Amino acid sequence: MILVDVNRESLKNGKSSGIDEIPPEAFKSGGNEIIEYMYKLLNKIWQEEKIPTEWLKGLLVKLPKKGDLGLCDNWRGITHLSVASKILCKIILSQIKDAIDQVLRDEQAGFRSNRSCTDQIATPCTITEQSVEWQSSLYINFVDFERVFNSVNREGMWQLLRHYGIPTKIVNVIKTLYEDFTVQVIHESSFTNPFHVNTGVKQGCLLSPTLFLIAIDWVTKQALDTTPRGIQWNFAQRLKDLDFADDLALLSHLLKDMRDKTTKLHETGKK
Repeated sequence: MILVDVNRESLKNGKSSGIDEIPPEAFKSGGNEIIEYMYKLLNKIWQEEKIPTEWLKGLLVKLPKKGDLGLCDNWRGITHLSVASKILCKIILSQIKDAIDQVLRDEQAGFRSNRSCTDQIATPCTITEQSVEWQSSLYINFVDFERVFNSVNREGMWQLLRHYGIPTKIVNVIKTLYEDFTVQVIHESSFTNPFHVNTGVKQGCLLSPTLFLIAIDWVTKQALDTTPRGIQWNFAQRLKDLDFADDLALLSHLLKDMRDKTTKLHETGKK
């Protein structure tokens, strides 16, 4: 019950609710009654590996980007999910985040505690300055994976979770959050008919950044860690890349090595 209470209290006020229209404030002000109810419900979910139907429905809100809004690529979507499901996801995340963080590559700084985006940006500048000072060649290839959140293969994701040491029980509960998941798009004041979403991780789900990192981590490990190519960072270490979520900076002293590395990353990413 302590986990339920802590994660209930950590919900942020003023956030959108899901299709059940129950806001975060309702859970935070419900007192011991809501804590006991959620405790029993989450225990039932854990034992039976079944998710309430309302938790498997999302409302997709369109948010504009820059540029011509007549183009689909200049819109992004965020899914409003049941607040109750977020309590479950918070609890799951608290149980797996540290274990996953320990096995992720050091080069990855995105969505990780105590990792600075500023440092990740400053490092290529330092590398460039050193290369000029030492008169050594340097190639940097900036890679941005397109629509990664939407294209993650889910069956592969469940296998990777087990591969990274996440207990099968937790993997099964995460899977139930995705099975038969449907979305309705909100357009002005209207709703589309619900449709199934069978690929990718959920936009707006608390678990999604961590699930996404696992997918990217596997791709970069398969593509980059099997070869010694990279730049000499210090006497004992070669640095092959710098990553911030799906934005990668590949590093190499030789053009041929950079081409090989980029090709292998592209081929591995398609899997």
